[in-house]
Amino acid sequence: INVDLDLSSLTSAEGLTFPETLSGYYSLSGLTSAEGLTFPEALSGYLDLRSITSAEGLQLPETITGSLDLNGLTSAEGLQLPTTINGNGNLFLRSLTSAEGLQLPKILKGTLNLSSLTSAEGLTLPKTINGYLDLKSLTSAEGLTLPETINGDLDLNGLTSAEGLKLPKTIKRNLDLSGLTSAEGLQLPTTISGNLNL
Repeated sequence: INVDLDLSSLTSAEGLTFPETLSGYYSLSGLTSAEGLTFPEALSGYLDLRSITSAEGLQLPETITGSLDLNGLTSAEGLQLPTTINGNGNLFLRSLTSAEGLQLPKILKGTLNLSSLTSAEGLTLPKTINGYLDLKSLTSAEGLTLPETINGDLDLNGLTSAEGLKLPKTIKRNLDLSGLTSAEGLQLPTTISGNLNL
């Protein structure tokens, strides 16, 4: 079925049954719990689960062709994300402050928002990120391994030191390192196709 579903007024998924195939925008932004929530195997579009605060009981499709909004999660405990997020798909996890237990998709074709993450400990990023990588709250590069190529923007404006920072060889858009107080040890990418903010 190719249709937008606004179910934002639902506070419980009890009795909710989806078609076997879904394509469109699905707003479930009123749900705070994943209890009773079951998705079809095939899902394309935008899945809005922004108010869910715990991954307990959350079973997502293995592949999403589109975007996934889990901005309400403060912990990755028990979270099983899709293996692949295709299309121009984005993954929003902007309330996570720790990467503990976080297993990101191997392939992410769009933006990855981890803007509240304060430490890279335990963080394994996808090999390919085609959109914007938001890590603006990281205060240290310790443990951070970035992809060799980012086809969008990279925001690391929370870093005050370049110690241990190994940047991608290629950034196709903008690089924000505006929080650095010293350029000591900084090795910039070979190619930056956008703006460099220092």
